Amino acid sequence: MAHRVADITQWSVRDLEAMTTLVAILRPPASVLPRLGADLACALRLRSVALARAGRYDEALIDVEEALRICRRAPLVRRIVTEVQFAAALSLRAHVLQCVGREREAVDDARNALVLCRGRLSHAPHRYGPVLLTALYELARSLDKTGEPGQALPLGEELVHILRRLAPRRPRYDPFLAGALHQLGGYISNAGELTDALRAADESLQLYRRLDNKRPGSFALQVDSATHNRTLFLDRLKHQG
Repeated sequence: MAHRVADITQWSVRDLEAMTTLVAILRPPASVLPRLGADLACALRLRSVALARAGRYDEALIDVEEALRICRRAPLVRRIVTEVQFAAALSLRAHVLQCVGREREAVDDARNALVLCRGRLSHAPHRYGPVLLTALYELARSLDKTGEPGQALPLGEELVHILRRLAPRRPRYDPFLAGALHQLGGYISNAGELTDALRAADESLQLYRRLDNKRPGSFALQVDSATHNRTLFLDRLKHQG
């Protein structure tokens, strides 16, 4: 009757109408079959992503907080699936909180997600690994926004290190690597190492250009942003010299 989590995650999170329909389909069976809670939590989380992308942050928070409540009270069956959904929802709430200027709360959520994933990674790396990457990304961004680039930097470096190993075998990680490098350049710059920041910005720009060449127009905004960072770091270096 219900969609499995593995199937739900193949849906386009950009389709808010589809996510709303899916939540409505899953609510009735999940209310009488607690083991389906993880599926409903996943659907709510994906709708929250779609709402956040539409700038509807208050609604996005409502959905992701319901997903967290469902995961907290879920039975022990499907424990790994439920824990993964819980960690993913924490990372998502961290992202939404950043969007509404609540960075310090975002730090707590992202850090809790990261601790959970690190503790479980050896048991099911293929399940917890992707969520760990997201938690690293969100925690680093949150720390940087709270004025703590020194704490953000090692997390950003760890994320890039992992993605460098993954991307050659799994090209779907290329956009994530490009974004992680883009953010890393900012952390390095904030820490005062402009030469290394420029190197990260260069690599991010090159990767985004390759991605945009494969799918013309799909990464145009990212190319512009990476170009801006590269120019900014280069100008700062010139003035520093």
